[in-house]
Amino acid sequence: MSSSRNLIIAVVGVSILATLVSAFYFFYKKDGPGVAASSTASSTPVVVASAPETAVAREVPEGFREYRNTTYHFSLLYPEVLKVDEQQEGKNAITVTFQNTERGEGFQIFIVAHNEPQVSEARFKQDIPSGVRTDLANVTIDGATGAAFYSKDAALGDTREVWFVLNGYLYEVTTLKQLDTWLGSIMQTWQFT
Repeated sequence: MSSSRNLIIAVVGVSILATLVSAFYFFYKKDGPGVAASSTASSTPVVVASAPETAVAREVPEGFREYRNTTYHFSLLYPEVLKVDEQQEGKNAITVTFQNTERGEGFQIFIVAHNEPQVSEARFKQDIPSGVRTDLANVTIDGATGAAFYSKDAALGDTREVWFVLNGYLYEVTTLKQLDTWLGSIMQTWQFT
């Protein structure tokens, strides 16, 4: 794991730990994520690379924005209170962080080229030096099969990880363990384009 990724994880971790009460309220309020049909307001999507003219924007619920990445071919909806930052990691890799230090909410997506259909034990140990992987569960993210598990990070403590592989890329999504359900609602909005 690169030192810039560790630094980003540490910053996100400190920010997230600031307050979890706001995250709990945000997630459990009645019009939270996944209720797009009842909302009429839309927000402008964040676009990393120029989107094709044929891309169809989806309806974005009030209080959310769409993050769209045409380089890695996906989009997701995230609470508009989160700030998005991208860090190029080299070797066709990127880390995208979504965080709000005041509310103590955040997660990151690390994307790297990966030519195997599954994540090998060697790759896991490379990216998770602690070697901790508990409560392993199979997940499907918009048709991509992957795994969700709890882990430990030297800077963050207990984490929730969701990893999946599609079209030559490994996607590693990380948040604090206590934000597991909150992240789950965001991951339900993930779409490959």
